[in-house]
Amino acid sequence: MNQPKVYADISFLVNFTMDFMILWATAKLSEKPILYGRFIIASLLGGIYGVAYLFPEMSACYSLPAKILFSCIIVVVALGPRGWKDLKKTLICFYGVSFIVAGATIAVSYLINNSQGLSFSYWWLLGGIICAFLLGSYGEKYLSQKIIPALLKYRVELHFGNVICRGEGFLDTGNGLRDPLTQRPVVVAEYELLKECFPDDCKAAIENYSDDNDILHALSTSSWANRIRVIPFSSIGKKNGLMVGLRCDEIIVDPDKINLLYKNLVVGIYLDKLSAKDNYQLLIPSEILQKI
Repeated sequence: MNQPKVYADISFLVNFTMDFMILWATAKLSEKPILYGRFIIASLLGGIYGVAYLFPEMSACYSLPAKILFSCIIVVVALGPRGWKDLKKTLICFYGVSFIVAGATIAVSYLINNSQGLSFSYWWLLGGIICAFLLGSYGEKYLSQKIIPALLKYRVELHFGNVICRGEGFLDTGNGLRDPLTQRPVVVAEYELLKECFPDDCKAAIENYSDDNDILHALSTSSWANRIRVIPFSSIGKKNGLMVGLRCDEIIVDPDKINLLYKNLVVGIYLDKLSAKDNYQLLIPSEILQKI
């Protein structure tokens, strides 16, 4: 029986090229800088690893733990993640791209007849390159605009006495606002969402004045004066800003699923739109989801 021939040079070329494209797509999806020198070094390691299986004495290097360890090494060499969290995020992207590309290469090699002039390995290479290129070019936009926002959105209920406001909240890892009195995190919400819960004198205080100091003074004489908080913040163009907030009796995050309840958190009032497309009306600090 004729044994299939394996050419080390072709195996090296295929593994080098595929590792390079997978690392490139991973960098795009994980928003890492494209450093071609590091990619080439990592891909050379991948190419060498891809042909080392031809030597029987190297068989121990192809166990599952060894493969995982080697993939971590080439990710670190190519992308230089900083810290465990960054490494975990990068590895998730790397394995996700690898599995998708592997599926594409198998599909292409299955659909294309081997008699059309190119060897089986080259069809694998062609399918993988196309898939990795499409993932890197368009996957980042789809991931940032569709998948991530969907994963980070939660239904939120705000209870002020017997009145309830409901809206879509977006998990904001950059929201570090805190109530100066309690040092607890602050939820930010659009006024358009909140105003249905506010008594008339509070709505008048907010709608009749444009200056923050005037709004604060008017609220201090309203029926909800005991709920008022002044929240310091810094942002681009405003280093020492103050946001008016009101204490909420209860905030429930995702009442239909995780049902996280917090009492007496402060809600910062944002007079403009948080989302240009009105996809969400609240910003949820990541700290309040740590119970999950």
